[in-house]
Amino acid sequence: MKTWRKVHIFSFGYFKHFSLFVAILMFFISITGFLLNHKHDFRWINTTRVTTKILPPAYQVRLDNVRQAQGLADLFPDEAHSVPLQWLILDFHTGEILGTYGPWFYDLIAASFTVLCVTGIVMYFKIRRRKRF
Repeated sequence: MKTWRKVHIFSFGYFKHFSLFVAILMFFISITGFLLNHKHDFRWINTTRVTTKILPPAYQVRLDNVRQAQGLADLFPDEAHSVPLQWLILDFHTGEILGTYGPWFYDLIAASFTVLCVTGIVMYFKIRRRKRF
């Protein structure tokens, strides 16, 4: 068996659940990228806020720091416990929502997705070439 086929079978055949997880995560990353590129077309992204009660505590700390730096600590008390939706979309797209190691995890996902794509394309052309002859 060729090396490229062994890599593809190993990466997809034995890790079907991981491959499915990677595909779902890449779907959400592409959706968030689309929303970030078209944030001016979807005005609700800029106006919607998400409560920090359902988010990790780091969001409340980040929000407090931003409000303090901008001098808004006492102004707009109704926004003191909610973050803009755009923060969440950007953090999910970059991996920051997973903490310090989120971007490294996203790099691992991108590398495994690249391996799956490249080995799949190679298999497609190898099988196609065999069928012609």
